Amino acid sequence: MLLRVFAFLALFASVGFAAQAQVVDRAALRDWQGRYPHHEVKGPRGRKQTVSFFKLPAVRGPLADLLGPPFLDGVEEGDYLEEKIELIGDYLVIRLYPNLRRIEDERNLIIIVPLGNPGLHAVYYQQEPTPDGQLSIQTDWKHSAGTSLDDLPKSLKVALATMMGFP
Repeated sequence: MLLRVFAFLALFASVGFAAQAQVVDRAALRDWQGRYPHHEVKGPRGRKQTVSFFKLPAVRGPLADLLGPPFLDGVEEGDYLEEKIELIGDYLVIRLYPNLRRIEDERNLIIIVPLGNPGLHAVYYQQEPTPDGQLSIQTDWKHSAGTSLDDLPKSLKVALATMMGFP
């Protein structure tokens, strides 16, 4: 019986440490602010090598769950053009635009990475003209399991709306 209790406590502690490690990994992502999701760094012997935000363990798995492995393959192959990663509050915001030479999807994409928890949010958006000459913005939100748009602070929602072109 004592052995079972010890095994349960060890399992519970390892789950707690794993969750804590996830938060620590996400906190370290803050250093990506102001960098492109793909950028070159000096590697061994001074050679340049490309590092990818999307290959980081704290991002890759949740992003594959959210947008699918084909998205990750495409983003690594150049299907999207990138802007520098922004930090808004405790959220990293990655803006991607379709590379129309490679893919036919004309929707832009914003990925939101909370630094304090393992969930992700993403929104595909596209501006379309209406018959009366106005612009209509179509959005398609995706959220990690157990999260929703309600989890994002109002200040971030306002910034995202401005990025997408809402008045």
